[in-house]
Amino acid sequence: MNTLVKGVIALLLLLGSIYCLQRFRAGYASVELSRGVPVEMEASVATVAPNVTEATNDAAPQTATSAESLGTNAAAVTSPALTPVAKAPEAKPAQSKSFGWLGGFVGMMLVLAGLVAWEVAQWFSRRTGSVVFSEDAPSQNDPEYDAAEAEWAKGNHLDAIALMREYLKRNPREQYVAIRIAEIYEKDLSNPLAATLELEEVLTQGLSREKWGWTAIHLANLYSGSMNQPAKAMAILERIIAEYPETGAAKKARSRLGIPEETAPAEEAAAETPQETGADNPNLPRGFSSKKR
Repeated sequence: MNTLVKGVIALLLLLGSIYCLQRFRAGYASVELSRGVPVEMEASVATVAPNVTEATNDAAPQTATSAESLGTNAAAVTSPALTPVAKAPEAKPAQSKSFGWLGGFVGMMLVLAGLVAWEVAQWFSRRTGSVVFSEDAPSQNDPEYDAAEAEWAKGNHLDAIALMREYLKRNPREQYVAIRIAEIYEKDLSNPLAATLELEEVLTQGLSREKWGWTAIHLANLYSGSMNQPAKAMAILERIIAEYPETGAAKKARSRLGIPEETAPAEEAAAETPQETGADNPNLPRGFSSKKR
């Protein structure tokens, strides 16, 4: 998965999470509003009912005609209290849907956070060189990789390379696959240019110091041999000596360039004579000795 695809996925996740959050807020607000309407209606009816009762009790001593008219008016006044109040729709389905949007928001944010964390970890790994690469073919290969080797055994070298590249895209740490592709280009397809390009790419990965050195030796051999570019071969050998001097590959490079191995500091100190150090007269500069009489 290249950087462009990852960026598009991250953008879609971000937009989707924002959309889910907005839907949750709108749904939650509507649920709260629907809950508040019946409560207000019931409170208003409860306020009207006691007033009507008090008015009826005050009018009791009046005549029957007045009582009937008052009863009629009371009935007219109290009729709204007796009218059933229309209940709002149940809020549970709307509430469940609202929290469903919240779950979508949380899920998308978790996926986005995981993607960002993975990219950050990969960046730090590349910066520090701490990524552990499989530099040698494992004892038990993956079936997909075995299928690529089977194509190579049949003589379908280009098909084998195509399968290996697909495997390498899915498993970028398996750098032995890239080295195997370079070997097929060099030995089976007689294409040293493609082999050198593969090895150049391998050297940009976080290989161990020993593996990097020996891969560079292989690349130097290609440049000095089939590619007939000795200057590039020499530059690679010098880089091995300068950057990885303690490796076996550096020893091989020094031998190729005719550079003798460095003498140990203890041996150099033992080889110095008292006359060279001026030990017979400490007042004299280094390299001078007292005049012999």
